[in-house]
Amino acid sequence: MALKVDNWVAALRSDWHTSSSSTASDSSSTKSFWQELVGEVASRAGISPELAVGVARQESGLNPGAVNPASGARGLMQLMPGTAADLGVDPDNILSNVLGGVRYLREQMSTFGDTAKALAAYNWGPHHVTEAVERWGAEWLRHAPRETQKYVTSILSQMGSSANSPVADSLPSNSPSPHSAQHAISGAGATTAAAVAGIRSALTAYLLSEILE
Repeated sequence: MALKVDNWVAALRSDWHTSSSSTASDSSSTKSFWQELVGEVASRAGISPELAVGVARQESGLNPGAVNPASGARGLMQLMPGTAADLGVDPDNILSNVLGGVRYLREQMSTFGDTAKALAAYNWGPHHVTEAVERWGAEWLRHAPRETQKYVTSILSQMGSSANSPVADSLPSNSPSPHSAQHAISGAGATTAAAVAGIRSALTAYLLSEILE
């Protein structure tokens, strides 16, 4: 089943590149497809699709080919090589990357039981978040790296949950606004309702297996 889904995704990508007119509208359509993919995996994994899509957008700009040359993080969910190995996934395989990223995010939600802490753990590492909470309590985020502060508040803002959040109140008043993701998909073709329906059907069968157990 995994090979079937991987081939299906690869075929869609090939069709898009073949028919691409390289317009901003086409790029937006393709990003919507990757958003659908991440959201569907998250839904089947039992976590908020909006949360997982927010992570993917912040991490890679919804670009499955994104690579961070400094850290080596790869793909839609920007998995580090070590994290991917621990999860037993191939970071260069689109679906495997998403499955691994969603599974890792779910682990952080299970560990911390708090969206802000789970997001910080995804970005900064769970051991750092644990240490910060133990040392600083409710002020933990103020003592996180500025990058992590921006990461957490940006995704919470995208989800519409930061305006009255204690997390936002704990940040320094001069904290800069979050930067947008730097990676973008180029040469993308338009997705269709049939394509979305097809990938949802394939993912349903795949994700109901033991992959996310």
